[in-house]
Amino acid sequence: MPYIPFPSHWPIFTPKDKLAEFFDCYAKLLELNVWMSSSITSSTYSSTTHKWDVSISRTQPDGTSSTRTFHPKHVIMATGHSGKPNFPSHIPNISNNTFCGTLCHSSGFTGATPQSSDGNGKPRRAIVVGCCNSGHDIAMDFVEKGYHVTMIQRSTTCVISSTQIVEGLKPTYCEGSLPADDGDLLLHGHPCAILKKKHINATAKQAVADKTILDGLDKAGFAQDRGPDDAGLFIKYFTRGGGYYIDVGASALIADGKIKIKQGCEITSVQAQGLQFDDGEVLEADEIVFATGYLNMRTQASMIFGEAVGEKVKDVWGFDDEGEIRTMWRGSGMEGFWYMGGNLALCRCEYNFFSFLLMWMWECKKCHANLVFLILQIIHACWLCRLRRLRRGLCMLKR
Repeated sequence: MPYIPFPSHWPIFTPKDKLAEFFDCYAKLLELNVWMSSSITSSTYSSTTHKWDVSISRTQPDGTSSTRTFHPKHVIMATGHSGKPNFPSHIPNISNNTFCGTLCHSSGFTGATPQSSDGNGKPRRAIVVGCCNSGHDIAMDFVEKGYHVTMIQRSTTCVISSTQIVEGLKPTYCEGSLPADDGDLLLHGHPCAILKKKHINATAKQAVADKTILDGLDKAGFAQDRGPDDAGLFIKYFTRGGGYYIDVGASALIADGKIKIKQGCEITSVQAQGLQFDDGEVLEADEIVFATGYLNMRTQASMIFGEAVGEKVKDVWGFDDEGEIRTMWRGSGMEGFWYMGGNLALCRCEYNFFSFLLMWMWECKKCHANLVFLILQIIHACWLCRLRRLRRGLCMLKR
């Protein structure tokens, strides 16, 4: 994190509660003005004044609420990677309480109940629709609670073990290697076309190392891919924000038959006892979870700031005609509105250039200087400084 790095003695995989406590301390130490229990009640942008009118309702610790209106020049939407839940409401009977059990999207799943019997001595049955990270984690939770579980796979999934993720990042981020900001530059400082080529080679090596896992999935009828153009999980993340699974144990459960796979069939309707498919089968269940992912961040912009904003901004993620990431950390299609998203490592790298962009936009309007020239100057100086440090680090590694 900027100014206050994560403690060096922390584990490689930080527990969520530990990370949340760090964020809380981070905000206090840097005296950041963070408002919790708050929501935007209205927002409009004036192309005349080039300012927003944003009204925010805030609930105080004593339960009272107040509303305050701000007038910023810029609004940054940093709500994560995706938009609202992608719930397949088009499936007949999905929303009219036809199903006798529990049905929800993965965003509303609170965990499997330890009670595995349906009351007649039979194990409870669960269906998980979707085979990416959330789907696997939920299916694994059901198995651990004693359920009979079937995953519905509608398209191929890119699978890589968490071990290979760590091994792939060790040369860049392991303790005693490069400083984190230099590692970020080494990982994210390439044009996306070159980055994709590097990941094609890395994905091929990872597949060899994960051969036992991947072969077991093949035998279980689990359809796989290696990402766009065989470039693996990383490029698939940039392209669609999903479609992959970082294996932490569910793949072995699939290979062993503890998680059943139904692949290549479409759901035609929700029935009282389960799901009906286009091959005629009705798969019965007590609980159904749709781990069907999330829509584009643009949908979240519409929900928070209104349809007028949602119509003006562009879709996020994927690659543009020049092969670079669309919209994120750059022009959104609407003046004064910006997207900031991705995981911590990605944001840690990109915030440098994004904050410089906003800073120089502010300064250039005050001094009427050439905006593009000044931005190029500061980015060029930043890259030279970081590259010098990177070369020093590489020289030290070679020694």
